[in-house]
Amino acid sequence: MTHSCAASRIKHLATLKRPFHFADSGLSDVYLVGITFYTCKCGRTTADIPAITDLMEFVARDLLVKKASLAGEEIRFLRKRLGKKQVDFAHEIGIEPETLNRYEKGKLALSEPSDKLIRLYYLTFSSDPKLERVRKVLLGQLAGWSTTEQPKKIVAKKTANDAWEEVVAG
Repeated sequence: MTHSCAASRIKHLATLKRPFHFADSGLSDVYLVGITFYTCKCGRTTADIPAITDLMEFVARDLLVKKASLAGEEIRFLRKRLGKKQVDFAHEIGIEPETLNRYEKGKLALSEPSDKLIRLYYLTFSSDPKLERVRKVLLGQLAGWSTTEQPKKIVAKKTANDAWEEVVAG
């Protein structure tokens, strides 16, 4: 299906000063740098995002090693990356589906044991081949868990070979 005003769209390059907000990731704070995106007069925005699977794996790895507890949307992101339904995932990690629902909606603070279990579950069952390095970092961070109220802002940059790396915004 072709968008009606696609012919009049404006091409942009996502930069550190004007990163592309990747809301379709399922996370509110994922921004991309080094990609092309387009806006049209109706306000619609589309982007050319290469290596999307690699990007989503990058984001998941970044969430696994964050020092603070996972936010609700981050739990949902990891669960969906595993292809799990909410009820099945809840049972597999040993909590009630209603509890997982409240965690994911941010209506209930994630307990330390549940946070650690979700990370370890993802680490164990993810098909991401680059998780070996993350496993080492995560094991060190599990001992220093703390709560958070804001989701972690992630800024990822596409490299020349279509890989993704974290950008430290200043």
